[in-house]
Amino acid sequence: MPLLRDAGELTTPFGRAMTRHGAVGEFAPLVAISLFLSGRSPALASVVLLGFVVLAGVGIWLAARGPYLPLQRLITATLHTSGQFAIRLVLGILAALTCLSIALGLDMLLGSFAAGVLARVLLSAAPAADREAVEGKLEAVGFGFLVPIFFVNTGVTFPLGELFGDVRTLLLVPLFLLVLLVVRGLPALLAFPGSSTRERAATVLMTATGLPIIVAVTNLGVQSHDLTAGMAAALVGAGMLSVLVFPVVGLALRGPIEPVRAAVPAAEP
Repeated sequence: MPLLRDAGELTTPFGRAMTRHGAVGEFAPLVAISLFLSGRSPALASVVLLGFVVLAGVGIWLAARGPYLPLQRLITATLHTSGQFAIRLVLGILAALTCLSIALGLDMLLGSFAAGVLARVLLSAAPAADREAVEGKLEAVGFGFLVPIFFVNTGVTFPLGELFGDVRTLLLVPLFLLVLLVVRGLPALLAFPGSSTRERAATVLMTATGLPIIVAVTNLGVQSHDLTAGMAAALVGAGMLSVLVFPVVGLALRGPIEPVRAAVPAAEP
């Protein structure tokens, strides 16, 4: 997503399609993890997940009932002061829903996803200039601080010895990379076929990119002894390569964005 934004692609049909694929590609596996990998029976896990969805849905519904003028005034008044109420509010929502998801035995990413949706709806009624300023500050916190922590933690905990300890494990990395293209990339063509061969290739590469879900699932698999450490290392290694290679190659294949020019009516004599 940061690469799409930096390339000016987020507002194009291609960028919007990739954003939709990314949202579904993150949310659906989180639901599957909560249902089948939580250690509970699927029936009990469904009840717990439904309760979390109801609580998050009520919060989103209340946020959508705005605008809340006192809240907007407070956001505007502290936007350029040390108060930074909007940033603290969003981080508070993030902490609350993340802690709630952990307390319910759900994956913490599910709580953070719901927090993002709730914050987005809550801030949607704010003036456009204030909303853009808040989003810019949140992106600074996210891309400048929180996201690097995830990648640093993934690198520090990555079992490099398991990966290079066996040639067969090392050979699984390119195989899993190919599997990502087939399993995650090719189905995206059904929803966004693209208008050219280059755009279709870019779609496959961009949607095949994945790391957070792979890290979460492999950690659960190793803890439950369903995955060996070597297999998990090969899967995470393939995810790392997908993040490193696929978006860059996909944007290169996509090529420069064609500028959209408004039709200029012919001048009257």
